[in-house]
Amino acid sequence: MRLGISGSTIKSWFQYRCERKTRYELMMPEDRAAVPISDDGREKSWAVLGIDFEKRVVRRLSRDGRVLTPSAQHDALSDTLTTSFLRGNGSADYAAQVNLRPFGHDTLFNSKDMVLRRTFADLIRREKSEVGLRFTVIDIKATRSPRAFHKTQVAFYALLLKSVMTERGISAEVSSRGEIWFIPPDGDAQGDMCAVESFELGPYVRLVENFARTTLPGIAAREVSAKRDETFFHIYFKCEQCSYLDHCRSAIDTSLPAHRRDVSAVPGLSHEGKRTLLANGIDSVAKLANDAKGVGRLDGAGWTLARRAEQLTVRAAALESNTLLPGVEKQTFLMPPRSDVALVLLADHDPIDDGLVTLGYLRSSPQGLSETVKVLDTSSRRLEADALVHVFTQVIGDLQAVDEHNARLEPDDPASLIAHIFFYEPAEARALQGAVQRHLTDPRVRAGLLNMVRLFPPEDIIPEPEFRGIDHLPATALRSVVEQLFALPATVSYDLRQVSHALAMAGRIDKPYRPAPAFERPFSALLSIEISRAMREAHPDRVSVEEVRRDVSNRLQTSLSIVRWLEREHADGIAAGQSPMLRLSKKPFRFQATFDPIDMDDLDVLAALELLENRAGMLDALNRLARPASARVSSGMALGPLRLVNASKARGGVTLTFRRTPEAKTAELPRGGLDLVLSDGGAEALLDPRRWSQMNCLLLDPRPHEDSSIVRVWMREDVYESPVFLAFRRSTPEAGWWLDQTFFDVNSVKAESFLRYLGGQAA
Repeated sequence: MRLGISGSTIKSWFQYRCERKTRYELMMPEDRAAVPISDDGREKSWAVLGIDFEKRVVRRLSRDGRVLTPSAQHDALSDTLTTSFLRGNGSADYAAQVNLRPFGHDTLFNSKDMVLRRTFADLIRREKSEVGLRFTVIDIKATRSPRAFHKTQVAFYALLLKSVMTERGISAEVSSRGEIWFIPPDGDAQGDMCAVESFELGPYVRLVENFARTTLPGIAAREVSAKRDETFFHIYFKCEQCSYLDHCRSAIDTSLPAHRRDVSAVPGLSHEGKRTLLANGIDSVAKLANDAKGVGRLDGAGWTLARRAEQLTVRAAALESNTLLPGVEKQTFLMPPRSDVALVLLADHDPIDDGLVTLGYLRSSPQGLSETVKVLDTSSRRLEADALVHVFTQVIGDLQAVDEHNARLEPDDPASLIAHIFFYEPAEARALQGAVQRHLTDPRVRAGLLNMVRLFPPEDIIPEPEFRGIDHLPATALRSVVEQLFALPATVSYDLRQVSHALAMAGRIDKPYRPAPAFERPFSALLSIEISRAMREAHPDRVSVEEVRRDVSNRLQTSLSIVRWLEREHADGIAAGQSPMLRLSKKPFRFQATFDPIDMDDLDVLAALELLENRAGMLDALNRLARPASARVSSGMALGPLRLVNASKARGGVTLTFRRTPEAKTAELPRGGLDLVLSDGGAEALLDPRRWSQMNCLLLDPRPHEDSSIVRVWMREDVYESPVFLAFRRSTPEAGWWLDQTFFDVNSVKAESFLRYLGGQAA
């Protein structure tokens, strides 16, 4: 069987690392059809956009006659023109769509069965110097951020260019650097301007050569026939972009019984985790759900699989029984038990235009519901700024009303209102944060800077609007709470559609998200790029703005119903005498401002941004510390539990010696620095930054030939004798100590003082 490879196949491997996708792409179309293999051959909108963007860039470059381009009847340069260009003939500086397929067999693949498909480099730049000709390979991508897998494609082209030149007896240099031309940060995906990233080819050339000589032969040898398919595959969220998704999804179809349903169906399982399960005979949902040996103790189980073993098993059980089950964790510090005023936010992002497509806001308060939805049907930055200002004027107005209400009451008055921000996906928070950053130069955003940054510091999460306060954690990502506390019969992903349908099936909510057919995605409820591109490019078959608005509204309403369900679950548990499920302690909402957002000068803005950076770092640390102990350990940010062996005075302080307990035997030490604290691991202390200074310690280097189970820390004597740490010494069990990484910023206070000094000088 002949197999063919192209630059796209190389890029695809390094982008997805999917053996099955690569093997199928190597096959000839007629061989795939004979199996048969389902192949969604429709052109994807981002692929079409990429081709169009490339053509516009080359057309602009061609206006001064510097580019050698194919004739109108051909999609690539002829071999004659290519050879002429490579020999230095003509006056062109660039050649477009250069066919880099050698006439003979290329030695890169070391297999006569492997043939090169038509492989065109977008651009090759020719430079003449005193020592001869030098050629630089350029790839044009309709992306805002060139990735490593893009660069491997350029490296592949560079290798082929060398082969072509050697074959044709051309003595010239192929540059050691490659280039990606891409959509500039301030540019338009429909424009013809581009930014340039130049990079060293060497590392990527080695990656491609290693893949071609070691990995590719094994993939090519996998049998794929009507009777047998030996390719390894794993289905996860990125598979949504794959042409073969429908073919692979048949293995996890909900109609299959659990003993025939591929283990890929279990949300949270990684590629390497699945490989380990398969190596141990666990290939189905049923086998994982009923695994008696224990996934975490399997031969070859990596750190992630071992740590998530119990969670994966209970998720498989939920799929097998098609029921809602309790999760591994019984409590969470990511959500408060009560939100009198729930502020639900939603944002869809278009990665091509790098801008918002939708912005939605739903407020639920004692006064009722209020909803605002903005659909941005163009990539206009002005339209995006208008939407931000309009929506967040309402958000801040609603918070101001809560603030004024609470200002009239004592903090412990039962009539005080607790406000909290919710969104479903963390990706929505990143989209909102990016939008605010893009518009800090807008006078309207600048005027409301303090209020805006209260809501959106430059981190992955939306903080509570009180960025000066330390009694509030970041806003809640509902998906994270559900994943932590429950196991649902959801396939591959806990997206809003699947989660809400599972809850509705269990009788827990009455408003599941039911997307119209055009909006349905297999593993996500966010607006697809197909819809946003069709709407913005005015395709004839595009959905209407009103349909998009209706979809956003449905997602907001469903997210709110999940908020209220979680609060009911918590209240019912308390009434039944169970431990609290939602543990985030919230105070009645109050604004606390140290800047006047209406009358800010340049130094005020700088000071606000400096403080913003500091508070964002602290809020990020608080979010990590609020995670369960197992999650903190698996991320390398905590170590415990530890058994205290000895405490002795040394060097003006106290050295505490611990021995790892069996549970902490394989955990990594947190990174040493000024941000380590020693405690009982309880949330009450860890989530209060005011106590960190009374728990602070330094991790000491291990002594030569010291037992690896020994961990030693040094603590200042005043910290060791502090009230907080004294309480730990009295109450913490001998084997109940924890080291956690918090947050320490040495620069913000100095920077703020300097800015205030400048302000005083200016005055």
